[in-house]
Amino acid sequence: MTNSQLPPVIEPELHDIQGLIIRGYTHPCSVHMLFNFSQDSSAINNIRGFFKDLLPYLQNAEDWGALKPEYMLNIGLTANGIAIVKPELNIPSSSFSATFKKGPWDKNNAQQSLGDYGDGSPDKWWYNNFQNKDLHCVVHAYAMNPGAQEKIVEIITAAAQRSDGKVTELKPFQPNDGGLNQPKSGRLEQYPLIPDDYVHFRYRDSIDNPDLNNNPAGTDEQDLNNFLIGYSTLPNPIPGPLSGPEAKFAKNGCYNALRILHQDTKTFNAFLEEKAELIAPQIKMTKEYTVEWLAAKLCGRWRNGSPLVLSPNAPEQSTSKSTDFGYKANDDMKGMKCPFSAHTRVSNPRDEGVDVAGSTLVPRILRRGMAYGAPMAIDPNANRGLIGLFLCGDLNSQFETIYGWINMNNFSPVFDPANNTPQDPLIANRICPLPGNVDPDFTIPMPDGTNIVITGPLPQFVVTQGTAYCLLPSISSLNEIANGVA
Repeated sequence: MTNSQLPPVIEPELHDIQGLIIRGYTHPCSVHMLFNFSQDSSAINNIRGFFKDLLPYLQNAEDWGALKPEYMLNIGLTANGIAIVKPELNIPSSSFSATFKKGPWDKNNAQQSLGDYGDGSPDKWWYNNFQNKDLHCVVHAYAMNPGAQEKIVEIITAAAQRSDGKVTELKPFQPNDGGLNQPKSGRLEQYPLIPDDYVHFRYRDSIDNPDLNNNPAGTDEQDLNNFLIGYSTLPNPIPGPLSGPEAKFAKNGCYNALRILHQDTKTFNAFLEEKAELIAPQIKMTKEYTVEWLAAKLCGRWRNGSPLVLSPNAPEQSTSKSTDFGYKANDDMKGMKCPFSAHTRVSNPRDEGVDVAGSTLVPRILRRGMAYGAPMAIDPNANRGLIGLFLCGDLNSQFETIYGWINMNNFSPVFDPANNTPQDPLIANRICPLPGNVDPDFTIPMPDGTNIVITGPLPQFVVTQGTAYCLLPSISSLNEIANGVA
């Protein structure tokens, strides 16, 4: 096909796209407020007033220049929320995907990949302070400082209060949470860790995200058309819905899997110390070095961000934010530098090669993450973890596929199908009744041809505390809700 025959590049309508989709905000403060809408048909005008009050603070994807907004917000809606504010879309029979409509708690759909069992099962999410189906709206508020955060929270709270009880805030952290030390507000609040781009396990976060190449005819999984609804000219995959009034409503939108992940930092630190004591003599290094070496092998990057395939022996400042590398390209198809099951290798196998249901594509997701809860040094008993926002054009083929790989490492030829199936050592669910036999061990191949095997099952380092599937609608669709336009 010649250049003249290629479909024209359609520039994204940045003024109509919520900013959270296109860029990762670097505001140091954020709070993610959850809301329920009354299902009484007489409540719709009150709910519209809530949206109308928030519109002036809604941030689009246009460049804001040198000066960041002091505070701003973006809005997501679950399928149940859309059904209330846009009843004419007839959500149950609409062409929105079954995954989105049924929600992340559905045991016959999403849970087949997410594998949330035991302490992280959906019937325990949100500390049972509200039902999964009652979450209708998430308001993501960002601010430059704590004072500005208080202002935007007051604005959002006042908007809900003016609804005369038709918009109710849902707080996941409440006194009936089993006695855990929770944020005093009861909300999902970002904790200002130092450095601010690290998480509680002390890994640097949010290094590698898709480039969002703007090419509607492109086949790269990083292309914008795989994330933003209404732009792709390819037959597959195309973010949907694709037809009917729901397609118009969803255009310029993107899906967001909001996931609250408790990090058992105390157990993680103790695990590193205990195993490093045993491994240090085998690799002939100090225990202090071995703690960091083991942490890197679990993750696939040193804690400063250096990928193991580029810096196999020690972290380096020059590679701390590197993303341009491959496992095949860097001669690591035996896992001698980076173990096959290391978290970052599982979540993005790059050029390693995948083969799942006849597809060789490596799905990508956009990650926006922020820590919640005080660090160990301030309060060892605090509940802490990650507020994860995982953005994609298709929840099933992108987000859930990757999570399925995390729970069961069987997606690539590097995993021998004759063996039991290993898991991601950092965030997989150890109680995972999925098809196949799980290998509970974590294996680290060594250059001399031997393996260091950490006998499992490994501790449950990460436990899901809640998940919601939301659509981040366009600015124009949110305006339609606020103004009652059908």
